[in-house]
Amino acid sequence: MSKKGTNGEESMVVSAQMRKAKRGPPRKRNPCPGIRRVGGRIYDPENGKTCHQCRQKTTDFAMACTQPRKKGLCPIHFCHNCLSNRYGEDAEDMTKEAGWTCPKCRGICNCSLCRKKKGETPTGTLARAAKVLGHSSVHDLLINSSEMVAAAQTLSSFPKKIKKV
Repeated sequence: MSKKGTNGEESMVVSAQMRKAKRGPPRKRNPCPGIRRVGGRIYDPENGKTCHQCRQKTTDFAMACTQPRKKGLCPIHFCHNCLSNRYGEDAEDMTKEAGWTCPKCRGICNCSLCRKKKGETPTGTLARAAKVLGHSSVHDLLINSSEMVAAAQTLSSFPKKIKKV
């Protein structure tokens, strides 16, 4: 929509709706986030170590597996949060052991990729549900029974906050 001014020049009047339509939808992800700190964790896409379980690349302490393979040692790392929540292991105690073997090499890995490779359903985020049901970790919950896993998955699928109408 154009309007003529007092001197005869045209000026463009653009409504706020038209400006939003031109921009398009807002970006959901930053393609190059760089180093950032969220909570107590420092995320570094270049120098961080990727956790096999949560797939987060952080500079936090991560346990490295010492199991020998065909081409050197096992390249898998686990962050201390995943070791405690998913497997009930204390990362500080594991550093004292000389030959720590990761859950994947032991055949007890419960990440979504390893469970799909075995033909099992992925567990999702069951850490809170396992604690609520009285288990020390998700691994402990998976060992006990499949009925408990189904109940825990329905528990974790409920919304965390119920909206008031």
